[in-house]
Amino acid sequence: MDLWLFVSALTGALLSVSFAQTRQFYFVNTELSWTDAQSFCRREYTDLATIENAADVGAVLNTTSNYTGKVWIGLHDDLENSWKWSLNDSSFYMEREQTFKNWQLNQPDNLNGQQYCVAYLSGNSSQGNWDDRDCNEEHGFVCYNGKLFSYICP
Repeated sequence: MDLWLFVSALTGALLSVSFAQTRQFYFVNTELSWTDAQSFCRREYTDLATIENAADVGAVLNTTSNYTGKVWIGLHDDLENSWKWSLNDSSFYMEREQTFKNWQLNQPDNLNGQQYCVAYLSGNSSQGNWDDRDCNEEHGFVCYNGKLFSYICP
């Protein structure tokens, strides 16, 4: 009976992991403007990071775990349609993924009317929250390769 419980628990754990999906994120510890970071990510990976759910928030936190500060992600204000992701491919997103937001309290605030890009806060009490920033500021950034990884049981 004890062996059966162990196997059941192990199987349940594997099944819950098998449905976990996330993208592979890459932290680049080079300070660039949002536009330059976007160009770099598009050249070397797929784009600046798109964060579509809480699992992605955790994955980016793991990528930036040894860094304290702000890092660019792919969210920006296009001044026509409000906030949108750098990767502008509607076929890429699943239902509701384009609308996931994780703003820090009282953000976005468009301070001085110049904050059109979004930084991810890493290494403080607001880990994983977002803050609108001036796109010309220079920060590290997170890219991703655009592929979903699923953990599948053998």
